[in-house]
Amino acid sequence: MMTSAARAQTYYERHFSELEKGEGCYGKAWLRTLRERAMASFHELGFPTTRDEEWKYTDVAPLARAAFRPAGRDLDKFPSEALARLIPRDFDAHRLVFVNGYYAPGLSSLRPPSQELEIGTLAAALAGENRWVESHLGRYASHERHAFVALNTALMKDGAFVYVPAGRILSRPIHLVFVSFPGDEATVCHPRILIGIGDRSEAAVVESDVGVGEGVSFVNAVTEIVLGESSVAEHYKLQREGEHSYHLATLQAHLGDHANFTSHSIALGGALTRNEVNVVLDGQGCECTLNGLYMVGGEQHVDNRTRIDHVKPHGTSRELYKGILDGKARGVFNGKIYVHKTAPKTDAR
Repeated sequence: MMTSAARAQTYYERHFSELEKGEGCYGKAWLRTLRERAMASFHELGFPTTRDEEWKYTDVAPLARAAFRPAGRDLDKFPSEALARLIPRDFDAHRLVFVNGYYAPGLSSLRPPSQELEIGTLAAALAGENRWVESHLGRYASHERHAFVALNTALMKDGAFVYVPAGRILSRPIHLVFVSFPGDEATVCHPRILIGIGDRSEAAVVESDVGVGEGVSFVNAVTEIVLGESSVAEHYKLQREGEHSYHLATLQAHLGDHANFTSHSIALGGALTRNEVNVVLDGQGCECTLNGLYMVGGEQHVDNRTRIDHVKPHGTSRELYKGILDGKARGVFNGKIYVHKTAPKTDAR
């Protein structure tokens, strides 16, 4: 008899087949290969269980049992006034809004094109001839070892693409808003974010993950951030979705020489939330700071996992996570710092 996890795998493999038949690869051989390899990884890895050390305290069996349908492009049904209650109107930023993983131009607010910033949807970047995207998408977040990264890489349809050229200091932050708007059926989406910060550039990115409605939703998100030499990037993530939402997110940052990266992660809601933040200090003299706060109640479950890899000398890293739990809520934290043999004079705390 087929187990629920095996049925779910088959279900997602069917999603993949439907995506391949459509325009999921935009005629790009490299993208098709990436998707196929990711799907093969997911098939081999399967859903993690509590027998896996990395998932010992977080049970994703409900995700394996449920038949989540791909979220639809129901922008005409979305109550736009709901966004005003969730996002400050006076927040002056370059704003991209996605509803159920699909770009919502009517809710977004982009400044006129300029030399200081390239910003748009990942779907548009994939449809074009963007060599930087081809070189970096899927290079840092490993689909070979992480099942949900593999699932995202195989099934991603849209998301955000941001590139800051060398020598630019952004005067406004970038605000990426991802809204879950489930209907009567349980839905799933796989948003993807790819961010490049050029040499000697500085940028701040705010990611808001919010929910509208009482339905069941599953968001499986992956973010890759690439920092060039002497660049500075701050990433803020605020997650506050519905009480029936499942939110799994992986952030992978890769730092060049003397780059400085700061992550602020705030988790406020959802039935099950897991945020993974992984940073590789792959240049000399890099700096990394990871801050986190989670506040949950009822029977909510939140899991924060961090990993910092010091690969080159003279790196510095700092980490601080705090949590507030109420009722029967559960919090999990696991932070690891690896200092490689090639990284003498590392200062990690």
